[in-house]
Amino acid sequence: MKTKFRIFALIAALLMLSCMFVGCGKSKMNVTVGVHLGDDYISYMYDLNADNEDYMIPVDDRTPLNDVSIEIQYAEGEQVSVLDAFKNAAAEYEIDYDLDSTGKSISSINSYGKVSGKDADGNTVVYFWTYTINGVEPTTGRAADNYVNDGDVIIFTLSSANENDFSEDQ
Repeated sequence: MKTKFRIFALIAALLMLSCMFVGCGKSKMNVTVGVHLGDDYISYMYDLNADNEDYMIPVDDRTPLNDVSIEIQYAEGEQVSVLDAFKNAAAEYEIDYDLDSTGKSISSINSYGKVSGKDADGNTVVYFWTYTINGVEPTTGRAADNYVNDGDVIIFTLSSANENDFSEDQ
């Protein structure tokens, strides 16, 4: 009987220890994520309604995701990318998106993606998604290559550039 009790006690102790270790190593951070259509995009680009007629993008549709705080769980020592934070927010708030061919950047959000148009001077302009971390646009890397910290604010904006200045590597 004592042997059965000891085995049971040992198994229970091992289970408790394993439960403690499973919880260890997981950390949480809060990151704010927002998705906005840029003013230059809104001013220039139009959508088609159900009758294929042009109309300006309604005010309510100009911000696919208001700046929301999300909680991200990650393993001890793991870095959380801008793309990971966006994917968490997109899942939580049911935001549709597509990634580019590399899988490291966002190519469209709620069907708004890379398009070309003409500005007032007739120059070709390319619209594409950019992002800032705490108000600063990263100078290198894609969304999967840049990382966030607890309390960071990430804002995705449908921005534009002159076609001559635009590069897929940006």
